[in-house]
This record gives sequence, C-alpha cells and structure tokens, in this order.
Amino acid sequence: MNDPLRFPWLSASLLVLVIAALLTWRSTNIQRARRVAVAGLLVALLPLLLAYTDVLRVGEYHPEPWSSGFRLDALSAPPLSLLVALALGVCIAAPRRMVSPRWLSGILLITATTQMAYATESPVILALGWGGSLVPFLVPGFFVETLPRFTKATLLASTVCLVAGLVLTNAAPTLAFGFFLAAIFLRKGLWPVHGSIVAAYENGPLLPFALLVNGHLGGFLVTHQVIPALPEPARQLLPVLGLIALITSAYTALLALVERKPRRLLAFLAISQASFILTGLTSHSTEGIAGALIHWQVVAVSTTVLAIIIAGLEARVGEGLDLRRFYGLGAAAPRLAVFFVVSGLALVGLPLTLGFCAEDLLLHGTLETHELIGIFLPIVTALNAVSLLRFFAALFLGRHGIEAQGMVDALPRERVVLTTALLFLVVGGIFPGIFVRLPARAAEQLTQFITPARALELR
Repeated sequence: MNDPLRFPWLSASLLVLVIAALLTWRSTNIQRARRVAVAGLLVALLPLLLAYTDVLRVGEYHPEPWSSGFRLDALSAPPLSLLVALALGVCIAAPRRMVSPRWLSGILLITATTQMAYATESPVILALGWGGSLVPFLVPGFFVETLPRFTKATLLASTVCLVAGLVLTNAAPTLAFGFFLAAIFLRKGLWPVHGSIVAAYENGPLLPFALLVNGHLGGFLVTHQVIPALPEPARQLLPVLGLIALITSAYTALLALVERKPRRLLAFLAISQASFILTGLTSHSTEGIAGALIHWQVVAVSTTVLAIIIAGLEARVGEGLDLRRFYGLGAAAPRLAVFFVVSGLALVGLPLTLGFCAEDLLLHGTLETHELIGIFLPIVTALNAVSLLRFFAALFLGRHGIEAQGMVDALPRERVVLTTALLFLVVGGIFPGIFVRLPARAAEQLTQFITPARALELR
C-alpha cells in the first residue's frame, strides 16, 4: 500500500471522465458522442474496480505519492464505483430523443465531480465536487429541461452552507455542525423543502437529476465529515437529523399514496426511501449504519431503474400519463413490467433481494437505539410498497388501450442495463456477504467516533 510507484487509478479514472466530457461537448454527432461517453465511463470504471479490490484486501486505497487528496476506503469505494456504473447505464439506456452530445457531457460532468467529492480528503476538493455537480443544471446548454428556480436556490444554498461549515470546522465546531446540517437538509430535500426535489423530478431533466440525487452527497457528508470531524456535536445532535428524516419519509410516503403523476410519484418514493439512509446513519448503532450504507446502494440502483423505465415509457407513449386510469402496458411490454416491479419491490425490502438485507439491518439497528423510529420504519415501508404496487398496476395492468398498440418492449440496450441492475439486486439478496462486507467495516469505524465499538455479526 505504501509503494510510491503504484499507478494512480483514481486520478486516471477522473481524467478519463473529464476528457470524455470535453469530447462529447464538442461532438456534433449524437451516436458518436454516445459511444464516446459509454467508452469513457467503461474505461473510468475499470480503475475504480481495481482500487475497490485493494479496499477489500487492505482496507483503503491511497494511491498518489504526490498528493494525499485522493483515496478510497470502505465507506467511499462501494457508492463511488456504483455511481459510475449507474452513469454508464443511463448513457446506454436513455431514449434517443432525450440524448444530445451536451446532455451526455452533463452526465459525465456530474459523475466526475461527484467522484471528486467521494474520493478526496481535501475540504477544498470536496466543496468543488459538491458545487461542480450542480453546474450542468445551472449553466444553460447541457439539458433542454431546466430546474425550477426554487430547486436551483436550495442547491446553491446547500453549497454555501457546506463551504461555511468547512471553513468553521476548527474555529467553531458547533456552528460548523449547524451549517453542515443545513447543507444536508437542503441537498437531500428534507421536509419542508422536499418540494424542490419533487419539482425537479417533474419538470427538470429526469435521468440526470436522478443521477445527481443518487450521488447521495448529503449522506456522504454525514459519514465523511460530520461524524469523523465533529464527533461530540454529532453524538448529541445527529438524532435530531434522524427524526427530521423520519418525518420526511413518513410525510412523502403519505403524499405518494394519492399522487397521480408518474414523475412526482417516483420523486416521493425516492425521497421517502432515501430518508431512511439518514435515519440509519444517525442511529448510533453499528447495525443501523451498516443497513443505511447498504440501503444507499439499493435506493441508487432501484430508483435509477424506475427512472429509466419512466423515461422510456414517456418516449413511447408521451408524457401525459395519469395514474388514475389503467394503461395495460404490460401486454405490449412484459419485460419492462418485470423490471419495474422487481426493482420497485426491492426498494421496499422484497425478500431475496439486497433491499431485504438493508431493511433488516436498518430495523434492528434503529430498534436497538431508538425504539419509536424502529417502529415507524416498517410502517412507512409498507405505505411505500402500496404506492409502488398502485404505480405498477396503473401502468402495466388492466385492459390495454391505444397507448399499448404498437408499443415496443425493452430494447436490447435497455435490456442489458436493466438486467444487470436486477442481477445486482437479486444476487445481493441471495449472497449478501459480498455486498455487506465493506459497509459493515465502515459502520464499525463510524460508531467508534460516537459510541463504544460494537461488533457486527454477519450471518
């Protein structure tokens, strides 16, 4: 691990993403730009997987002898590799009418800047990555759809709060903790500013914004900066964040029950289930934190799959879908129906999927330290399961109408991406040890900052 001549995989991966983003931006041919983006993401993913193997063996990957700014550990390696893989899937499966060279460049820029934030130990690079991931949404030219002003304002405010927290970490720890909580609050879209996320899903660029949300930089800030750098305020005040996250999860789950627009319903489900991540991370329990880190991966994969399917349906039948009626699209698109229901139910803990393992650890961990929260988690999960089944039934069940006539089922490129995602969820449920090892190790490290260390027995 200390060999100064080892290859800098993280810097190489980041450089490939930046070069690919520049090439796609300058391209005038959509198909050529898509091939460049896919090739760039594939090449960028391979070094991350090599670094991931070092993390599995040794515990961290700290490559560049000329810079201490980049490293991977048990906390950052899984979500970073997964994010690049999700970006690759989005670029492959995105509908043709949605894709342009600059759209692809925006996806690559979101991925590269989020990777910077994940892999760095430098506060400056963390702030640059956090803010840089917003650039494609704030600068005209990347995406046709634009974010609502409220969403832009909350995301920019989160960046300001992050910078203030980083500046004040040593001088005023309690004040810095408050700024960090505000940054997390605004970036994650917790109640009552959850409307910023919902509006972006409804009116903004669906797949790029889903990728931004599934970076979960708000949760990463808790684990990367708040708990290690400010353990005493974290010990006392993090449960407040967990309570707000639980309120957000319950409130958005109730809203999802009566929502009739597919994009808004997806947003409510994503916010509700993603709020469980913060609930687990603030539980002060090894099991709860490990469950949150695994649930992080489940939410990222499942909601990206659902977003890809919704984008594909909009490209096929239009954007005016109303969940108050049944469309019967499953008759024409049975593969899309299967992908939808399996990934959706994995999000709410379907047995034999990785979601079940995550929900089980979350429930046990929160019950151990906060019984009331532990009781509410399965109730909220059940509400979301009802909403998902209603979502599925409205789109894919019933007598098929004119929308289903002549509709094309999942294309080969869509099948490759969606099948890979489902294999991740199902294999993770059948062989959870593969995916639990690093989150369990990271959870033990985090609990040492705020509580006496506890052993996590993995069965």
